[in-house]
Amino acid sequence: MRRQILILLALWPVLLAAQVGDLPRSAPAAEGISTQAVINMMDSLMALPECDIHHVMVVRHGKVVAELHPAPFRAEDSHTLYSASKTFTSLAVGCAIDENLLRLDDRVMTFFPDKRTNRVSDNMAAMTVRDLLMMASGVAPDWTMRNNSTDWVKDWLAKPVDAEPGTLFQYDSMCTFMLSAIVQRVTGQTMLEYLQKKLFEPMHITVADWETSPDGINTGGWGLRVQAETMAKLGVLLLNEGKWNGEQLVSADYVKAACSRLIDGGAKETVPATDGNQGYGYQVWQSKWPGSYRADGAMGQYTVVVPDADLVVVILGMKLYGHEELACIWNQLMPGIKNEPLKPEKKLQQRLEKLCAAAKLSLPRTAAKRISSQAKGMLGRTLQLTHNRFGLKQIVVDDSHLHLAYDDGCEETFAMGNGDWRYSTLNGYPYYSINSINRMQGFQHGFTAAAAYAWTSPVTLEVRVHYVDWISGLVFDFDFDKREVTVRDTYPNSKPVTIPFTIQ
Repeated sequence: MRRQILILLALWPVLLAAQVGDLPRSAPAAEGISTQAVINMMDSLMALPECDIHHVMVVRHGKVVAELHPAPFRAEDSHTLYSASKTFTSLAVGCAIDENLLRLDDRVMTFFPDKRTNRVSDNMAAMTVRDLLMMASGVAPDWTMRNNSTDWVKDWLAKPVDAEPGTLFQYDSMCTFMLSAIVQRVTGQTMLEYLQKKLFEPMHITVADWETSPDGINTGGWGLRVQAETMAKLGVLLLNEGKWNGEQLVSADYVKAACSRLIDGGAKETVPATDGNQGYGYQVWQSKWPGSYRADGAMGQYTVVVPDADLVVVILGMKLYGHEELACIWNQLMPGIKNEPLKPEKKLQQRLEKLCAAAKLSLPRTAAKRISSQAKGMLGRTLQLTHNRFGLKQIVVDDSHLHLAYDDGCEETFAMGNGDWRYSTLNGYPYYSINSINRMQGFQHGFTAAAAYAWTSPVTLEVRVHYVDWISGLVFDFDFDKREVTVRDTYPNSKPVTIPFTIQ
């Protein structure tokens, strides 16, 4: 696995400051939500199989009534959004429209006269900003193009446009990237810089960075890192139709259109309602609950808005198919929503607070009362690994640190606790399920990892690493008797690799 050292830029030093606790806090009962319903939802989310929940926030009437950040994840940690980034891109487009810098009916090709490489087809000439927003460009999705190209705009515009723009929904993150490129063309700023001025500063969002393409354009359709509370603020902004603290940051007409069903998006009127077939707006998905919609990212990144209930729910974590997470909202939380404040529920409130404070991802479980002399003799020694898909060359493990050396010369050292999490700042970057050229380029600060270990037998050691401001992690199972280590990353469906080692 290729890795690169991140260059820590001096740009926006304010981004390094944590920003949490801005939204007012309240209790569920005070805002008309059954505390038991919140407990039921939290319990159900934490119990989902093959799922890591990293952050949950419930907001009603603009107030946070419950939040869950299972250790080692913390409220101040930023989190990758995958395709939930797209909703921010849509809002940047809305702001540019408000400033008369572009229009929904503007033709895409008119922004990039320098990127034309061949005759422009009639369909390409007809494609508009609106078509990109609705995922209806007419270009067949090509999810490998970004893995092989260094000029995404030029190569995407050279593709055939087989369908009439605006008529066929084809979900494609490159449509969103093109919107980011357009915003950069008309504003002279990256989309992140533009959003910083138009939305993030007035909303006091100080922790944000965004991946860029090889030529410095924010990826748009993925790659934004923000805190969970920022996603809660996004939900409140959408719920209030673009208004924040009395100031109209994005026009209400644009936000209402963005959050409505404008194109099928896979909708089938003859099949049972699911969260995947309710339609699509401007980079916003419609949801199963009547009138609801969401920002939606891979591996279970959600900001769900239910206007009729004045409700926002944020869920960030790691799960391959997120419909079960959304079902926890519909089946557990929504039945507890009332139209008036409830009587104080002191015992239930205490139970909820205890649940949220104690929540943590599973730690390695200690089973050994003693460590074999053979295993002790290998601690602190260099373990030389055979060639493997992780690119790991050497490992040194002792009773407080895990040191990894890679084939490309990159090295990382993780502090780790015995039965508790210890945190480290990384030089490089975590494993990533997106393989675009220059991936991870553009992030303004490094990554943080939490690690813990336990002896599971006198000769076996388990180490777990979570990248707390990302999504993934690594698990190492050392067998010092067999002289091998089994390594897996925590992305769903990832296969473990058992790697023999020798002692240096």
